[in-house]
Amino acid sequence: MQVYSLCTGKIITLAFMNQEGRKKQFEILNMGSKTIQWLFWIIAFLFFVFFYGRYNQDYQNTIVFCLCLFPLAYLITWFFNQILVPKYLLKRHFFKFILFSCYTFILSLWIEVFLVTLLFVLVWNYSTANMDPATFDVRFLIVGLYFVIIGGIALNLIQRSIGFQRQKEQNEKRRVETDLRLKETELNMLKSQVNPHFLFNSLNCIYGLSLEKSDETPEVIMRLSEMLDYMLYRCNDAFSSIQDEIKLIKNYVGIQQIRYGKYLDVQFKEDANNGGKLAPLLLLPLIENAFKHGGRNSNNIMELSIETGMAEQFYFRITNSVNPMINEDENIQGGIGLENLRRRMELIYPGNYELHFDSGANYFTVDLKISV
Repeated sequence: MQVYSLCTGKIITLAFMNQEGRKKQFEILNMGSKTIQWLFWIIAFLFFVFFYGRYNQDYQNTIVFCLCLFPLAYLITWFFNQILVPKYLLKRHFFKFILFSCYTFILSLWIEVFLVTLLFVLVWNYSTANMDPATFDVRFLIVGLYFVIIGGIALNLIQRSIGFQRQKEQNEKRRVETDLRLKETELNMLKSQVNPHFLFNSLNCIYGLSLEKSDETPEVIMRLSEMLDYMLYRCNDAFSSIQDEIKLIKNYVGIQQIRYGKYLDVQFKEDANNGGKLAPLLLLPLIENAFKHGGRNSNNIMELSIETGMAEQFYFRITNSVNPMINEDENIQGGIGLENLRRRMELIYPGNYELHFDSGANYFTVDLKISV
């Protein structure tokens, strides 16, 4: 619940930070869309002038006619783009769309003929000499008007399509960014949980040595200091060198060897080719788990075997002894450390790792392989 709350807070903060940027981006896109529309209608008007004045070249009378026809073309285009297309065409109500389109076509033709008649009476004084033949031919009236209207509808559909695609891409981008931020925040939380878990175990060791007034307490503190220096200052990047990670667990094992003394037998086998990078603090929980849940064998000795190297994958195998006298259910290993590890592996190396557990009467083994 704590991780979820912090992640949610992080996302809300990020949303407020990006809100102003998204608003400016929307304003720029909206301005570009309006510019294209203005440009289209300017070209449409010029097309009217050329189309209806190309025969008699009397552009003065043609412009008067176009100024009367232009609002009709704009209103019909607006009616299609804002009402018929979104309400019927995009919702696949094709019959209603076709029906209302036919009504609109008949009405527009009637209005267009009425405009020509009105101009013929009031402007051209019942004379056809000043009229371009295209202005009193019904076929030319329909073709010119609906060429512009269909162009306006096509432009709107293209802009809608581009807008939908942009919105889809932005939503996908925001979803990916949100997922990444959530993962990043959760990883930081999981990583931060390693430190107190490790400190709890290490301080227990120092406390035990101090009670015994051991001369090896300074060495334990020195090793602990080196580990804290690495964990606090040198593993803040997404990946650390494998050698640094191995040095960290060697320091931890060294502390435990001082603590257990002759009752701990550690076999450490390391491949010399341990190069490459690894997410920090992945191996330490496995070592902690071995010491926390491991037990002494019949000789009263805790045995610990560690193998690490690089073949086709980075591998890390740790085997610890368990007390055969303890009930099998009590030997089941887990807790915060391993649960933390499993979750981090899923976030950092999804599908690129293998984590297996094997237990027997006298041992427990963890086998980790990572494609790095």
